[in-house]
Amino acid sequence: MSNAFITNTVLTGFLWHPWSACSFDDKVAVFRFQLSDDLLFDDQLPELQPHEMSRAQRYHRQEDRIRYSYTRLILRMLVGRYLKQEPASIHFTTGINKKPEIKGNTSLHINVSHSGNWILVAIGKASVGVDIEKINLGMTFQDMLSASFSQEEQQYVNASVDPRFAFYELWTRKEALVKATAKGLDDDFPRMPSLNGIHPIDSKLIGAAGDWTVASFAVSEAYPAAVAYRPMANYPTFYTLDSSLFN
Repeated sequence: MSNAFITNTVLTGFLWHPWSACSFDDKVAVFRFQLSDDLLFDDQLPELQPHEMSRAQRYHRQEDRIRYSYTRLILRMLVGRYLKQEPASIHFTTGINKKPEIKGNTSLHINVSHSGNWILVAIGKASVGVDIEKINLGMTFQDMLSASFSQEEQQYVNASVDPRFAFYELWTRKEALVKATAKGLDDDFPRMPSLNGIHPIDSKLIGAAGDWTVASFAVSEAYPAAVAYRPMANYPTFYTLDSSLFN
C-alpha cells in the first residue's frame, strides 16, 4: 500500500489582500469575488466562448446565469494575467471527474467553487482544489452524517459547540481534497480524512499519490471554505477581487 499524508489545519490571522497586489506568480493563490445585488446578466461578454454563453442562458434563474457567467469571466481574466494572454484566447477542458484544466498548459492548475453570492477561484503551480459552502440554517445536516463522515468525524461534529458549523468545516475539507485529486464524490468520500492533524491514507483512496495540505478559512461570515494543495513552506495567498478586474 502506498500511503499519502493529509494535513488538515485551520488558517487564522491571514489577510485578504487587494487583487492589485497580486504578482500572478504565487505557488497557490485563492481569489474571492462577491456578487452584488445590482449585477445584471450580460449575454454579450466578449471574453466568453459561445458554448459558455449558451450554457449560461440555459439556466432558468437569473442569479444562476450571473453566477456561472461571472465565474467563467473571472477565471479567464485571472488565467489570462498568469499566462499573459487575452482572456478570450484561453481554452479550458475537463479532465477526470470534470476537473477543469487549461488546454495545452500543464504548469498552471485551476479550481473554482461558488455558493450564495461568493465565487472562489484557486490557481496554483501544482494541483489545487477549493470549496465554499454557505451555511444553510434550514438543512437537516444530521441526516448526512452517517453517509459522509467516519465515526470519529461524526463524534467531532456532534460534540462541537456549533455542530452545524463543524459539519460544513469538515465537508468543505473533503470537497476541496477530492477536487484537488480529481477523485470526485464516490463511495470513498466518508474515508477522506477531515479532522485536524496529520492522517495517513492509501493513495488509491484519494486518487493521487503524494501528500496534501487541506486548510480551512473563512470567506465571510456564514461562508466556511477550504483549499487543498501540495505541502509548501508558506500558506496560500488570499486576494479580494473587485469590479476593476473587468476594466
